[in-house]
Amino acid sequence: MNSIQYLVNSLLGVYMLVVMLRMWLQYCKADFYNPISQAVVKLTDPVLNPIRKTFKAYKNIDIAALLFVFLLGLIKYPLLAILGGTWSFDTVAANVGLFALIGVLTLLKIFGEMILYVIFIGAVLSWFRRGNDPLAYLLYQLGEPVLSPIRRLLPKTGMIDFSPMILAFVLFWLDKVMYDIVPFGLWKIV
Repeated sequence: MNSIQYLVNSLLGVYMLVVMLRMWLQYCKADFYNPISQAVVKLTDPVLNPIRKTFKAYKNIDIAALLFVFLLGLIKYPLLAILGGTWSFDTVAANVGLFALIGVLTLLKIFGEMILYVIFIGAVLSWFRRGNDPLAYLLYQLGEPVLSPIRRLLPKTGMIDFSPMILAFVLFWLDKVMYDIVPFGLWKIV
């Protein structure tokens, strides 16, 4: 991977995380007046608003955001091949189904990474910050839909919350499972 491919790959990965975060903000009904939420909205509205005219939200799930991340995952590897000089139209046309599978896998992987970052940053900040903090409250809102079912299953342990650790373990384990079950080593390149 040359330097241009690396740069494009990194920028696409970060932007897909931001778009997925936008979808999760809407699903969690997070505070959209939070400065971080406002920044995410401003970064994603230019690309999502045209898609939203056709694809409306369904049960608080932003279909436009999911579709956009899928499309970015779909075009990411042909774009990297073009930038690497190994592109041929026949190869891309013959592998459209494979690129669609890569788009779906990208959607799953970006969602898992976004959840992992939310719980990790929330856990680390909980060690240092106490009180009213917009970032801590936003991370609480974003982590609660996935952490509260785990908390209900765990015994009460006092002040220590083990649910982020268990969720992180499950996410890492699912990542390894995907390496085993996804054919052709596609999970590795996603």
